[in-house]
Amino acid sequence: MEIKAYSFAETRLNWHGNGAITPWRLPVNQIKSFTITILEVAARPKVKSSFQVMDTAGMRSSKTYYLPEHVGFYSTNSSESLVADLSQNIGEILIEAIEERGRASLAVSGGSTPKPLFEELSLLNLDWSKVDLTLVDDRWVDSEHKDSNELLVKTHFIKNKAAKVNFVPLKSDAQSAKEGVKFSEEALKRIAIPFDIIVLGMGEDGHTASLFPCSDELAIGMDLNTKNHLVATTPKTAPYERISLTAKSIFDAKNVFLYLNGSSKLHTLEEAMTLGDSSKMPIYAFLKKGLNIFWSP
Repeated sequence: MEIKAYSFAETRLNWHGNGAITPWRLPVNQIKSFTITILEVAARPKVKSSFQVMDTAGMRSSKTYYLPEHVGFYSTNSSESLVADLSQNIGEILIEAIEERGRASLAVSGGSTPKPLFEELSLLNLDWSKVDLTLVDDRWVDSEHKDSNELLVKTHFIKNKAAKVNFVPLKSDAQSAKEGVKFSEEALKRIAIPFDIIVLGMGEDGHTASLFPCSDELAIGMDLNTKNHLVATTPKTAPYERISLTAKSIFDAKNVFLYLNGSSKLHTLEEAMTLGDSSKMPIYAFLKKGLNIFWSP
């Protein structure tokens, strides 16, 4: 019996430095444990598509056997190297979009996890004036409020080489998210949709964006027949009204990355796949559809 493993198709980080897809074989009775180390190389080929999931159950069974085959999974041993790798992936896709259509679009999530990613992205050498940036979701608070995702992005992302990015906030001057959602929809018309890239996070309750299982508006936000890009939500287990991209907007994106840190996040993914109900754990819908997961311990 043999196990056959392949490196990523059209790799972002090359196993051999030339983007080749090379199988290796090892008799199963010789396998006790193994570690695969990916070496960065100085020169990397231009990438024209997102990485694909490794074509072997053996490589994934220890942690992610429960994920669908069409879900890409990439991990490193440190959050620092994960940030570098994800940042490079994002940069290559943005550059390709600019070359093909003259502009690129990116939506990012808030929270503490993406801060290092934002810092790394701000240093990427590309024409940020041709990139349209918005948020996956935001709390309906003043843009200077400490819990504002808009403030987070302005502090950690929109600086250095990314200072000239075209940022489109979701929060308006309306008193509530429900009142303001129509103005936010109008603002998004300044961005070419579908998005080139959406970067999601995930809570331990299985929510992503501001699509909370406890929210009365979840069904509206998860409706794949909606023509709306945004939905106003009021979660019962988290503070503040929210405004969020709808599941349809996320589904339609050309590249969706789920960026996670910590073993508890893998437990949440497993729980979502076991439960199989997006009304209880919304992330399940996106796992079922397919996306690319970047994870570190």
